[in-house]
Amino acid sequence: MIVKKTWLTVGMTALLLVMSACGSGTDTTSSNKTASQATTTPAAATAQAEATASAPKTYAAKTAKGDVTIPASPKRVAAAYYHGTLAALGITPIGASKEWWMGSPFLKEQEAKMEDIGSPASLEKVTSMNPDLIVINGFSEENYDKFSKIAPTVFIPYTAYKNVREEMKLLGDTFGRQKEAADWLAKYEQKAKESREKIKASVKEGESAVIINVREKKISLLGDNYGRGGEVIYNMLKLKVPDFVQKQAIDSGKQLVEISMETLPTYANTDHIFICMNAGTTEEQVKAILDSPIWKTLPAVKNNKVHILDYNTYLYYDPISILGQADLITDMLVKSGS
Repeated sequence: MIVKKTWLTVGMTALLLVMSACGSGTDTTSSNKTASQATTTPAAATAQAEATASAPKTYAAKTAKGDVTIPASPKRVAAAYYHGTLAALGITPIGASKEWWMGSPFLKEQEAKMEDIGSPASLEKVTSMNPDLIVINGFSEENYDKFSKIAPTVFIPYTAYKNVREEMKLLGDTFGRQKEAADWLAKYEQKAKESREKIKASVKEGESAVIINVREKKISLLGDNYGRGGEVIYNMLKLKVPDFVQKQAIDSGKQLVEISMETLPTYANTDHIFICMNAGTTEEQVKAILDSPIWKTLPAVKNNKVHILDYNTYLYYDPISILGQADLITDMLVKSGS
């Protein structure tokens, strides 16, 4: 933010610097030079004020619902979705859906500043927050017109991108935050490179992995954009995706394919298994899988290459959470090879 300085502030700052230099017995020529360098000149202050005045106050966001005029620097954003992505772009919403989307351990600082707007987002609650911008996805699309009457509303469908990298670029373009998006993408690539280097001694090139999700009695194989570490495992660390997962989960866009316990030897015949137990899955249901004779025949189980993904840590797949998960999964793989 550019701070406007009054003539009085500029004058007082310069006077205090000169008085300080005289009192300390230092060379006044040198001190005056330092003061001059550190103090904004009247001309510079005027230029700053003019730049602030001429900066655009609004931005034309291109959305699935057409162009929407939004604040260039929104202050009160209610995000029914994408609150983590917005935070990564330097826009911290004042409200988000707690039950459905909040709770990432990597977003504690940002989410501490957000109020719960309900799941699904409540029109009444959003209205009471007096937002200057509302962001939604398909879960709230039916109320788009109603939200639009409260404040400029940006609708971004989940199907508009395939992964977190495309999501960051799309939202960066949508909200005029291209630089922030580019900075994050550079950080992502650097993190991916460093993480692959760290696991070299533990994971041979070409080793495969499958992500198993257990929800009560249902067993599913996951793709690379359904949370549970998929982006990190397949796209950052480059573990090989099984053909079945590539075709049925990723290429199809479903991201989740339910299988039976009996087919695990066919579809989970991989070097590594990452397994995530959904909330609500009981200890008995988990035990039934892990104690099963079928489970014990899997190569990853025999070779002690099964990695447990805590649901509350790996459920999320916003840009900030993914970079945090990269460190944890990298450490998992390093330890498994030691």
